[in-house]
Amino acid sequence: MDLRLSLAILSAKLAGKLIRASGRGGGTALPGLVAQRVHPDVVSRVSRRLENGVFLVSGTNGKTTTSRIIAECFVKDGCKVLHNRSGSNLVRGIASSLVDNSRISGMPTAELAVFEVDEASLPGVLSCLTPRSILLTNLFRDQLDRYGEIDTVRKRWVEVISKLPSEVTLIVNADDPSLVSIARQVNCRVIYYGLNDNEVAMHDLPHAADAVFCPDCGGGLLYSSVYVSHMGNYCCLNCGFSRPALDYEARGIQFNGVRSVSFELHHSQSILHLDLPLPGLYNVYNALAACSLVMEAGVEASLVEQTIRSFEAAFGRFERVKVGDKQIVLALIKNPVGCNEVLRMFSYDDSTDPILIAINDNFADGRDVSWLWDADFEMLASRNSPFVVSGIRGADMALRLKYAGVDPSKIQLVERLEDALDRSLSLTSSGGELRVMPTYTAMLDLRRIMSSRGWVDPYWED
Repeated sequence: MDLRLSLAILSAKLAGKLIRASGRGGGTALPGLVAQRVHPDVVSRVSRRLENGVFLVSGTNGKTTTSRIIAECFVKDGCKVLHNRSGSNLVRGIASSLVDNSRISGMPTAELAVFEVDEASLPGVLSCLTPRSILLTNLFRDQLDRYGEIDTVRKRWVEVISKLPSEVTLIVNADDPSLVSIARQVNCRVIYYGLNDNEVAMHDLPHAADAVFCPDCGGGLLYSSVYVSHMGNYCCLNCGFSRPALDYEARGIQFNGVRSVSFELHHSQSILHLDLPLPGLYNVYNALAACSLVMEAGVEASLVEQTIRSFEAAFGRFERVKVGDKQIVLALIKNPVGCNEVLRMFSYDDSTDPILIAINDNFADGRDVSWLWDADFEMLASRNSPFVVSGIRGADMALRLKYAGVDPSKIQLVERLEDALDRSLSLTSSGGELRVMPTYTAMLDLRRIMSSRGWVDPYWED
């Protein structure tokens, strides 16, 4: 027995119990820091004892939903799964998940692990462990003060991913040219997924598209179809860089308002008919990505179909919370692309119930809120409903709505988030839905408020 490893795990477990007992959180990060301080190689030592390996999911958007679908598929397949379900996705969070799900000896209680990984933390995670598979979802502008531009993240990823051993499988969103440029520089096996449905495609890039130039030569990319931001079917007329052939593709996409979406998954000679109880094109990407990974790992198609059909939203990702005869719909926003997709979902109906927008600029949100001006809040201009804005940068959001063409008389600025929630619920019709668009820490604040009232479990118990 490695006594130092045992001490690290024991110390971390005690730290987690103390945090939870004090009511100061779920102990999703600090125990990992404690474990690493006692034994710097704790992540490496514990992770390599997982019988069926580690699966990583990283990218700007979609990590939480995608990793949850993957974990649930493996559970349905009969596996004992370790998963950082709370969304603590830095190295310390992964360390916490590992020690919390291990015996004092350092032996995991699970067979495999599914970890979502913050895009800036991926190099650090890969320095600690070698995964069985890595899934890359997308790269968008996000928290420029923390991450820098897309090319900065891409270059950091190339440095570590290009060194992966051949036995690792890299699963890549082929519709994102930045990711394909990474995949072309690796020595391991690459699987590509993407959309192939012109019925739901745009034929012009949106104004806030993030990657419009060829990552190889810098020339302009020509798109025959665009799905979300810069993701679509592209080619460079200068050097020939283009979207590769798809191993897994989504066709026949059908939207069902703000509640669900269905599509066909085509792989080799097989077709799966998938009904996902989440809305939006970006959730098609999430489900398609997850299916690609688990099917490559050997999960049967019938189990994949069952998992998708019964999947429940992660907290804050179009999560629905019942409050009396009303519902709260929580939809996280954190960058222009993700925000635009949420706005698009909310534009599908003509509800007169309010929208609550809560904007913070804490470290975990990104200090720079200039992205609000790249998001298309103009989609809300004609909506005949009240808007309640709150959070640290609530006044900035109120100003943005005014410039978007929203009638100023419909905008209410409420400083305290708890008061803003109560005001919004009072304006919501009986049997109606309150739509909430919070940034990350505002979402956590809302979760604490709703948990204290008994409406939901704390986020770490979700």
